[in-house]
Amino acid sequence: MAGVALAALPPDVRRAVDDMLACERPEGGFTYACGPGPHGAVTWPLVRARRVAEPLGLADWDVVVVRSPGTPAAGLVLLDAWRRGGDPADLAAARRAGDLLIALQLPSGGWFSEVPVHGTHAAAWFRVIAHWATLDDDVTSGAVRLLLALFEATGDSRYRLAAESGLELLLTAQLPGGGWPLTWRPAWIVALRPSFEDWPSTNDAATAGPILALLDGARVLGRDDLLTAARRGGTWLVRAQGSAPQSAWAQQYDAADHPAPGRRFEPAALASWETREMTDALRALARATGDREHLCPSIEAAAAWLARSAIAPGCWARFYAPQTNAPVYLARDGRPVDSWQRAKRPYRWIGDYGIPGLLAELGLDQDGRPRDPATPLPPRRIYGDPGFCPGDIEYDEAYAHLPRLRIARAAFMLAALDPLPPSPCDDGGAR
Repeated sequence: MAGVALAALPPDVRRAVDDMLACERPEGGFTYACGPGPHGAVTWPLVRARRVAEPLGLADWDVVVVRSPGTPAAGLVLLDAWRRGGDPADLAAARRAGDLLIALQLPSGGWFSEVPVHGTHAAAWFRVIAHWATLDDDVTSGAVRLLLALFEATGDSRYRLAAESGLELLLTAQLPGGGWPLTWRPAWIVALRPSFEDWPSTNDAATAGPILALLDGARVLGRDDLLTAARRGGTWLVRAQGSAPQSAWAQQYDAADHPAPGRRFEPAALASWETREMTDALRALARATGDREHLCPSIEAAAAWLARSAIAPGCWARFYAPQTNAPVYLARDGRPVDSWQRAKRPYRWIGDYGIPGLLAELGLDQDGRPRDPATPLPPRRIYGDPGFCPGDIEYDEAYAHLPRLRIARAAFMLAALDPLPPSPCDDGGAR
């Protein structure tokens, strides 16, 4: 950081980072709740393991959250805070997160979205069954990006080596068409139990997350092969995008790149949150490559669809029906219902999904009109942060006891300290 002018973080931002840090485990990493004790899980291996172990008094592990906003996202927030303010405690905490991720890295080179741990080591039973790696929710890609950032900040080769192993997994997992599935699984498991999770997906930042990790790897490590793979991902996104006027992406695709259902309550519909995430990935590619000709028309068409698809000011449905563009809400069994309140819970059926922040970076307000530069900037949201519809719930009410919301809050407050970056699709690359 030599030669970099540092300034103390604004008090409210410092509080947000400290609130997040208050939830850190002593050994590093973050669970689903602040403080000691069991913290639950949402993935089936951990849920089933707890059901078996709890009656026997053996469910004594912490659940380290890798899915965003989780341990990698918190580490990136801490590094951002350290670069701005120079507080060594922020760097130390970021390193604890990175060191824990190295310890929890799977033999494949990837990570699983939740890991049962004792201290800094995965539970022995988990290592026996963990034959796959998670690619959605910015799990493996987020871990790689944090490790690359730590290598840049510290020069510690341990972070580079672990990041390189994760990048190799992302290269291996990329599908022939260019997209990424929800999970990487060994070929023998895919053959025994084929699943929609092996097909190309955008759900929860699948494909977008790997593209960003590969771009970071190409920049930090100087590897053209990573940039080539990221370009292939962008080419798939352009090809899979819906036609105007519904120039959006579905959550899930089949082996022929047609929109497909995922879980029972995830239909073959257009998805607003995922469309914002894929648009951000294309913008990052356009910045890294200068390829405006092929990428910017997709970016602009997606933004136009998002701007006209709000169900209320600043509020979007997660799913929209092909042809009609009507919001879609489903019960747990896949049965259509008439409102998000009656749909399967828990699930984020509505939110701002970071869409106003994307539109602002493109010089637009949430209705798609030219943005007044004097208006306040909407939050720029990290992966896994759906935001809230105006009047739905306030962050100050919701985030107090939840580490993941504290991470998301600190992330968008830090991002708000920066001016809007120039859009890669504007003439000359800047407004």
